[in-house]
Amino acid sequence: MEIKESTLYIIPSFIGGNEGIEHVTNYNLKIINEIKYFIVESEKKSRSFIKKILPNKNQNDLFFFQIKKNKKYENIGKYLIPLKKGENMGLMSDSGNPVIADPGAAVVYAAHISKINVKPLVGPSSILLGLISSGMNGQKFTFNGYLPINAKERAKQLKYLEKKSIRNDETQIFIETPYRNNQLLALILKVLSPNTQLSIASYLDSNDEKILSLSIIEWKKEKINLNKKPTVFIIGTP
Repeated sequence: MEIKESTLYIIPSFIGGNEGIEHVTNYNLKIINEIKYFIVESEKKSRSFIKKILPNKNQNDLFFFQIKKNKKYENIGKYLIPLKKGENMGLMSDSGNPVIADPGAAVVYAAHISKINVKPLVGPSSILLGLISSGMNGQKFTFNGYLPINAKERAKQLKYLEKKSIRNDETQIFIETPYRNNQLLALILKVLSPNTQLSIASYLDSNDEKILSLSIIEWKKEKINLNKKPTVFIIGTP
């Protein structure tokens, strides 16, 4: 029996606190409605997302393969079994687009190796939304993920990114675990040069969204609480 061609769909979910269905395209709804196999960061959150956007989709018919965080994917082939049998699958993270600062890249790579179609769906990415709203160079930029936890190493990395942004005219983007945002901001204001530009994009796509780009010297006059608010930090030049 000939197995039908299958596709791994990369599915974006909500970011921020806005969970309105108007943020999901009709095409995405159609594709998600047709899929019953999902590779996810968290089964609970993925089920909740699907329930929100497709309340009539039967949850009992769905199967989830959960990626374990901070672990190399052992026996990655198990994630692809439905795909190899001709079933479409969806790759989802808990927030925004999979793969970027989230697990999933190894699954996508394994799909390519197995000659399986990969199709990204359109949706929100806090990294890109933060960049395009920063007023900084969008032609040349680097996403650096999370900075070191150690304070000395973190300060050293911040100074390095600042020099790199000036030397290469390259915007530098990074994020932090939300409960450590205020500590990171305090360190940024302490170690970076007064004229360096800092953009903060906090709680994007929510009612509490705040996007502000100022020089370090101007930021020192501001009062802002980023505690537990998903935030993108961007440094560079306008």
